[in-house]
This record gives sequence, C-alpha cells and structure tokens, in this order.
Amino acid sequence: MRKNNPNILLVSMFVLSLLLASCVDKDYDLSKDIDLTIHVGGNALALPVGSTDSIKLNKIIKVDESDVLHLSSGGEYSLLKEDVVDPINVTVPSVDPISMNPIFLSTLLYQAGSNASSRASGSIDIPVSSDTTFLLSRSGMPTEVSSIKTITIPGNGAKANIRFNLTGVTSAVNFSFKNFKLTFPDFVVSPQLNSNHELILNEPLTSGLTKAIYITSYDFSHETGGALAIKNQLLQLEKKITVSGVITASNLNTSTVTGDVNLKTMINIEPATISEVEGKIDPAINVKIDPISLDIPDFLKDDAVTMDVQDPMIRLNVTNETAIPIILNGQLQGYRDGKLISSSLVNVKGTEARPITVKASGQTMICLSRTGKSGTAGSDKYEIADLNNLIEKIPDQIKFTMNAHADQISTHKIQLGRNYAVKMDYAVEVPFKFGSGLSIVYNDSIDNLNKDIKDLDIKSISLTMTVENNIPLALKLEAIPVGLDKSAGALPDISVLVTGEIKPCDASGKTQESPVSVKMTTTSGAFKNLDGLMLKITATSTTTVNGMPLKESQYLRLKDIKAKASEGMDIDLNDK
Repeated sequence: MRKNNPNILLVSMFVLSLLLASCVDKDYDLSKDIDLTIHVGGNALALPVGSTDSIKLNKIIKVDESDVLHLSSGGEYSLLKEDVVDPINVTVPSVDPISMNPIFLSTLLYQAGSNASSRASGSIDIPVSSDTTFLLSRSGMPTEVSSIKTITIPGNGAKANIRFNLTGVTSAVNFSFKNFKLTFPDFVVSPQLNSNHELILNEPLTSGLTKAIYITSYDFSHETGGALAIKNQLLQLEKKITVSGVITASNLNTSTVTGDVNLKTMINIEPATISEVEGKIDPAINVKIDPISLDIPDFLKDDAVTMDVQDPMIRLNVTNETAIPIILNGQLQGYRDGKLISSSLVNVKGTEARPITVKASGQTMICLSRTGKSGTAGSDKYEIADLNNLIEKIPDQIKFTMNAHADQISTHKIQLGRNYAVKMDYAVEVPFKFGSGLSIVYNDSIDNLNKDIKDLDIKSISLTMTVENNIPLALKLEAIPVGLDKSAGALPDISVLVTGEIKPCDASGKTQESPVSVKMTTTSGAFKNLDGLMLKITATSTTTVNGMPLKESQYLRLKDIKAKASEGMDIDLNDK
C-alpha cells in the first residue's frame, strides 16, 4: 500500500488502453485525418486481472525510514530510543575535625591531718569514685546530614592520652590499681576498652603514669531513635566519664604524707577527623535528562493516530557508587511540534511500600511498564498504569523530569568530601503489540496520472478482489480523487467507493480472507481531470489479536482481482 508497491486499482483501470495501444502499427501515422476515438465494451466489459505476490510488512514498514524504528532478533517491530544521561555527582562536604578540651578528674585518696600512724606497717584499700563531663561537640556539620548513628575516624583512630598524677605524698608510699575502672561514655568505641567502655587497670600506680587508647569511632546507636539528631548543623552530646574501683596504698603514714593525697587523671584526646558517617543522609542528586527526540515514522504522523500499546516501557540502567539507595520519581510529558500534548502527562512513581529504588553500591536495572511485568531478566519491574498516555498521540519529543533523593527510611554510610558518581542510561521502547484502542491512520497518494489517462473516458469502473491478511491489524481503505490542483480538494464529478474491511489474522496468527470492492463513478468527460488519488489507510486492533506482535514477515496478498467497466470505455488516440 505504498507508492512503490503495485497499485492494483490503477493497473485494472488502464489495462484495456495498454492492450489497445500495443496493437497500433508504429509504421503507420494514425494521427493524420483519422479519428482515433475508440469505444470498447458496450454495456459491460469484464476483465480478469489476476493476483499479486505476498506484500510483506518489511516492504511497507522499513526500519531505515526512522532512527527509532527497530527490529528485534525475532523480526518484531518496535520504537526504540536509547541514550546516556550525563554523570551525576554526589558529594557531602567534609567538616573540620572534632576537637576536645582536656578532661580532668580528681579523686581524694587521703586527707592531710588524719591519723595514719596505724597504717604504717600495712596496706589499705582506698575506694575511689569520681566523674566529670565528657562533651562531644562539632558545629558546621553538613546540611545533608540530619542524624548520625556512627562516626568513623580514619587510620588507627584518635589517640587519647591518659595521665595519672599523685599529689601530697613522698616516694615512700606505694600505690597500685586494684580493678580500677576508667569508664568512658557509651558512644566511645576503642579496641582498648571492653564492651562496657571501660579501661580496667590492675598494676602499680606511679605519679606520671600514662596510658593510651585509640578512639576508632563514635557510636550513637544507644541514643533515642538509634541515632544522634543534628540540629542547626550542630553535633553535640554530653555524658559522664567516671573513675571507680580501688587503689591499694602501703606505707601511708604521717611521715610519708605532705598534704592531701589526690589522684588527678587528665585525658587529652587528639582532634578526630570525620572520614565517614552513618546516618540519615540526603545529599543533592541532580538528574538532568535532555529532551528525548523521536523521529516519527510516516505511518504514525497523522493527527488521527491513536496508539494503544499493550506494554510500552522505559528501561533505566543505573550504576550507583554511593552506599545509599536512591529513590526515583518524576514526570513524563510529550510534545509535538513544540506544543505540549495535554493528555500525555505521566507521573512516574512507585508505591509507598515499594518506591522505585536504585540499589546502593552497584548496578540496578529498572523497567517501568504499563503492566509492571515486562523487562529484561533480573530487572526490577514497576507498574506505571497510565504509561500509554505518553504515546497515545505519538510525540516527537519527550521531556523526562526526574527527581532523585537518598533513602531516608534507614541509615546509610557516606564518606565526607568524596565525590561519588551515579551513571545512568535509558531506553524508551514501544513494542508493536497493540490493544483494542489502536487506530493508525496512514496517508499516501498516487500522483501524476493525468498525462496517462487524459485520453480515457470512463463512466464507471469496478474492481473486486479477495485480500489475504496475515497481519494482526484490521485495515480499511479510503480514496479521494483529486485534480492537478491538490489544494482544491476532491473532484466533484468523480467518486470512489471502497466497500469491505480487511480482517486481521486469526487468534493463532493464520491468514484470513476478506472480499473488497472498489468502484469509481464519473460524469461524462470528468475522468480527464483526474491526476491522483489521496489514500487513507486506517489500521485497528481487535480483541482477537490484542497483544500479538507486528512482524516483518507478516503479509498481505490480493487475489482473484477482476475489473469491470459497466458502460464500456472510450479511448482517444488522436495526436493532440
């Protein structure tokens, strides 16, 4: 049904004139003084024309006509547009290290002036108990961080130097720790502390004794909600640090005591670099997808085309370097000739229970489709029930506004100051598997006939045939006769009536036959004004063949073609 296919109607109408013209002897000049107007047929002239070869879809729909027409390995047609999105950079800014003032604890072991002579010959156990404030504070935290579960400190951690000093005694007194506990707040994590965050000492105590621990992280999972809330970019938490247990002293008497005996503990923690945090993190994820241009095939350009595709889909292939799942949503809108197609709006989102999610630290294949069932093996499939709205009126441009944000349901880790990449490519695919709402209108024309037919005078000619259809579409043909001036519209004295619709193949894909007739009626002499036929072919789907794919191997065949001129035909062979 294209210009370059055999036009059965035209062949039938002119076959008689071609036969007669071939009988004229070229050695004779029949143009001088001889009337070569010939009338053929009387009241009726019938002529069998024959049959055509199979006209396959690959002769009608050619993939080289549009850069979005695609053939699968199985020969199935679809529209396919693929492209790559500019890389997306995700960064949470770094922050200055956490610096702390030295921490001091003082414990009175012995008060000067008390009677210590009785203790001179033996040792005593002195219970100790003291506490002070451990304040962790850092302003200027990134706005992207709303709560923190853990802070990771790089390397071996932040070194905490612990120094013990004794006052008011001479070197003659011997002190020892006995199950002595220095208990840090529960958010301090160090391999030198036990599970209760305690440094336990059982060893001799001398003034100036030092110990060191390495704080590898701060863990706030014990806080309400399992994390520490960050308000106004301020990380702040205050808890107690305590000393407890027993110190054993020997040779403690008036001769060895010079004043109050105090144990002074000083803790000096080096600045802690925040390399990685785990928490509720919402970095900016700016996805920019350039407008998607579609080169619409000719047979889909008519304004009357209505697409009802069983399962159009959008495939997203995303590689996420962050350890944070990314939630996607957005809008799709179609445009034709720069104008918004008002009915094309599609909201792209998952459900509250199952949002559209890009997995952390790896690759995710996502398929958004009308049914939620299509997609490549292993892909995450989501139903977008109104996705067909986007292509019901085929757009030549699609705008995809995509919003992306980090998952906020649970906590995740991210390194501060590091630039993460999120890479994405997409495919918009419209398989030619149709629903019952389909209506494809294809306009074509047969032009420049006048020079060949201006010498014919036909009152009425009919063409009958049987059409074999192996295509899962019902077809209807209309033809409008036009003259040399196409803009003048249909010729008033010529009518073309096409009777009979072409049935689609049956439910199993087998060929079905349909009778079709074409009748052209003219007033006397009107035929010489004809220059062409404007053809309108409407293809629709039916419930019988819904969802069957359109394949390049499917075909039409016209057979048992017969032409009949009911009032004969006049042919003017005079040289003009």
